[in-house]
Amino acid sequence: MNKAGSATLAGAAVLGAGAVGARNGPQNPATALWYGRLHKPRYTPPGPLIGVAWTVLEGLLVVTGYRLLRAPKTTSRGVALAAWSATLLGLGGYPWLFFGKRRLASSTAASGAMLLSAAALAAAAEKVDRPAAAMTVPLLLWLTFATVLSEELWRKNPRLSRG
Repeated sequence: MNKAGSATLAGAAVLGAGAVGARNGPQNPATALWYGRLHKPRYTPPGPLIGVAWTVLEGLLVVTGYRLLRAPKTTSRGVALAAWSATLLGLGGYPWLFFGKRRLASSTAASGAMLLSAAALAAAAEKVDRPAAAMTVPLLLWLTFATVLSEELWRKNPRLSRG
């Protein structure tokens, strides 16, 4: 695939997943009210910080995807792209489960699954393109934190969860 095609595909995939996630975010007044009622741990970051973090992480995911798409076709590249794609499913799926469906248990499982897919992405990308693998480190750190936070929200709010 040429450079322009790789850049377009990587950008569109990440933007599409991000748009699905954003569509289910707390921008909706009813969703914002529900989220505001949740008992949150003190280490919950403010909304604007979460937005900035995800903007950076999504940018890194675009570049990671681009670099993997430009790498020679190998089995390792295929594994890395599959893990990248699974990570993007989590990017859209977690907000849909958490905010859209208000399923705190399921969204915690989705966050954990996204963390595992990102770890698989890092491991597979290491065999294909080391800079791409290095770009997954911030995502791994954030997803570790996010999974702990999600579990704590689930634990503290059994009555505000639909499952």
